[in-house]
Amino acid sequence: MSAELEVLQDALGRLERAGIAYMLTGSLALSYYAEPRMTRDIDLVVECAGRDPERLAALFEPEYYVSEADVARALADRSMFNVLHLEKLVKLDLIVRKEARFRVHEFERRVRVRVAGFDAWIATREDLILSKLIWAEQSGSELQLRDVRALLAGGADLGYLRRWATDLGVADMLEKCLDERHDA
Repeated sequence: MSAELEVLQDALGRLERAGIAYMLTGSLALSYYAEPRMTRDIDLVVECAGRDPERLAALFEPEYYVSEADVARALADRSMFNVLHLEKLVKLDLIVRKEARFRVHEFERRVRVRVAGFDAWIATREDLILSKLIWAEQSGSELQLRDVRALLAGGADLGYLRRWATDLGVADMLEKCLDERHDA
């Protein structure tokens, strides 16, 4: 098992033992549904608003570096904090789940899958597509759009995608990706 997967399994175990709901997203989720690609970190959405920053940081110590101040800031403004495994040098981005309607819906739809011999909660293919469209719109990243095309090539609920893409303001980008997807 790779260092990334070992750290992921360990971190998910810590979150689950603490009763913190999570969802794998980003490049590792992409690798589950489509072609794997290199990533610099592991992205996890966590439902931990209202938690004590000190106790949350302590979940990962001493094997990980985590800044309690960063945890407190992320909890206060529903943003992100980093956790770094000190021995394996694998970074996790823990993204505090937002209250936006789509983000709540996306989290409720997460699915439990088997990844490299262990179970994990992961964003659905469709919600990962929508998130990557949002990230592409915000960043102008062609890499995110390439990921969307790869995810679409594996099939997806187009009705669901089109409904949410319209609400999220990314309908034009979705249609462009549908026209350019890998299986077209």
